[in-house]
Amino acid sequence: MGTLYSITLFLHSWNRWLILIAGLIVLLSALKGLSQKSDYNGFQRKWSLVFLSSLHLQLLVGLIMYFFISPTTLLALSDFGAAMKDSTLRFWAVEHAFVNVVAIALAQTGSILVKKKTISKEKHLRTIIWTGIALVLILAMIPMGMMGVDRPWFRF
Repeated sequence: MGTLYSITLFLHSWNRWLILIAGLIVLLSALKGLSQKSDYNGFQRKWSLVFLSSLHLQLLVGLIMYFFISPTTLLALSDFGAAMKDSTLRFWAVEHAFVNVVAIALAQTGSILVKKKTISKEKHLRTIIWTGIALVLILAMIPMGMMGVDRPWFRF
């Protein structure tokens, strides 16, 4: 179980950088498209797909860790009442998981709404709003000390 946990933790940790980079590219290209009044193009569609795909991979790996192999969440799930009294366990068992699932749902919803629009300006605006909100939530839940939980930025 230790090796599987190490592999999934490594993947989960490094995939967050792909999420952040792709999300920023999506956001910045939408801002550029809006300011230059340009068409929503293939570059933006491709990076939106990279962003959403990496989010879905993160969700899958996160759920596997959450329910099956993470010693932290397994401990929290074994006595949820006690976990709620411990800020670190509560972060992993509730806050990190819930807020990131919401962020992924918002990003996916935004992608669907963008596809339904035909005017590029509206596509850019919806991309900025939905991707922006998702990225803010994701950044808030990355364990880098802001919420009292700190983890390495790069796992090797």
